[in-house]
Amino acid sequence: MSRRRLFTPSLNASCSVSGSSISKRVHHRKFNGRCFCGLGVTLLQSGTAMNPGSWFVRCPKWKTSSCSFFVWVDEINGQWEGLRRGLSERKMHEDVLEAEAKVKMLIKLGRIEAKVSSLRLWLMTLSIVVVCNLVCFVYLIFRRF
Repeated sequence: MSRRRLFTPSLNASCSVSGSSISKRVHHRKFNGRCFCGLGVTLLQSGTAMNPGSWFVRCPKWKTSSCSFFVWVDEINGQWEGLRRGLSERKMHEDVLEAEAKVKMLIKLGRIEAKVSSLRLWLMTLSIVVVCNLVCFVYLIFRRF
């Protein structure tokens, strides 16, 4: 006999079990999603011997419509875990690329600062040479008088 529990989003909910109905206190649990026909999916818990206690979602009109939407929740969670792992790896890769870019920029900045320092020293040297030439020129002009 297949037994399924229906999870509804209220704290005190009626759980339906095939063949009978029981009232049971249910913890608040939501599952948002849509089936192929656009309806909100129904979250159920399996009562079969093959999948005891496993959660699944399906179309709420599975008996009366041709919608065959059915997914085990742990498969969804597994896909989310894979996506989360992939995003984590991508984030780590982006962090590494960002760190490498920062190192390259710091190296370039160091080279530019060294070049600026070198040009500043060259400018000071040229300034001294110009001042010395100007002093010599003025000396030579006033020496003639």
